[in-house]
Amino acid sequence: MELTVGSLFSGIGGIDIAFQQAGYKVAWAIEKDAACCRTYRHNFKDVDLIEADIRNVDPSTLDRVDVITAGFPCQPFSIAGKQRGFDDARGHLFYEVGKFISAYKPRFVFLENVPNLMEHNEGKTFLVVHDVLANLNYSIRYRVLRASEYGGVPQIRDRIYIVAFRDQEDCDRFEFPCKMDLEITIEDILSRKQKKHDIYYYSNEDSFYKNASKIVTRYDSIYRVYHDSIKVTQNRMCPTLTASMGISKNQVPLIVDDFGLRKLTLQECLNFQGFPKEYYFPNSITIEEAYKQVGNTVCVPVVKRIAEQIYRSLLCQIQTE
Repeated sequence: MELTVGSLFSGIGGIDIAFQQAGYKVAWAIEKDAACCRTYRHNFKDVDLIEADIRNVDPSTLDRVDVITAGFPCQPFSIAGKQRGFDDARGHLFYEVGKFISAYKPRFVFLENVPNLMEHNEGKTFLVVHDVLANLNYSIRYRVLRASEYGGVPQIRDRIYIVAFRDQEDCDRFEFPCKMDLEITIEDILSRKQKKHDIYYYSNEDSFYKNASKIVTRYDSIYRVYHDSIKVTQNRMCPTLTASMGISKNQVPLIVDDFGLRKLTLQECLNFQGFPKEYYFPNSITIEEAYKQVGNTVCVPVVKRIAEQIYRSLLCQIQTE
């Protein structure tokens, strides 16, 4: 059984990779950011990518699909932002997800967002998301999962995952994945003894270096940078990778290696998000755009495990029909 996926707010395709790895076929994807689209096309040769504002896309012009996925904009709900929620124009974009669900009546819907979605505006924001799905007659399951506990990658990244089912029986059979042992460490990803490109290192003349070099001293850790604060990440983990890595200067996590003080490389960031080794960014985007993209995407192994659980629950029903 091959289920087809329609991908909304596709970004650079983290969710799409996960569903492909779990045995689904991504039929089409919609993303309006031009730089993200360049990265997506560079890595997905066989997916029909529509580069457009979702509000301007008519679902009737696209092939029907079995599944709708959406990593809808999280900035309106993030504790790192202004938390304007549905008062932010981006927050209203969730209603566009509802438009596609209403048009296709997919067997299930997969959504991903920041965990603060649940608490934002005293829970009223999450209630809107819940009600949109419930009013379309979907049964809902949701859980906050951490990448290091459910994805097998050493990153502290909590996200809420929402799965909505058209049929109550499918919902009843579905179970989120169990916790898994973390078998790799940050050192398996960092390779501190290997010299990276000079662009990742801070020079002694850099004004940021003078302050950072006094704080970033541990060889066994990664340091989180947020605005003017530099702090070591506990338990020798990678801090949450964020879009601000490409938006604000000097926001990329820091380490010390055998060659000096440097940022995490783009490849290391992809590895901390669990992307396949063959995935990379095209030369047609800037390094700032690439950092923003990798901070905005998902932890692929977590999504893959959820997609596999969904597949098992649906396959069980099909086998009994």
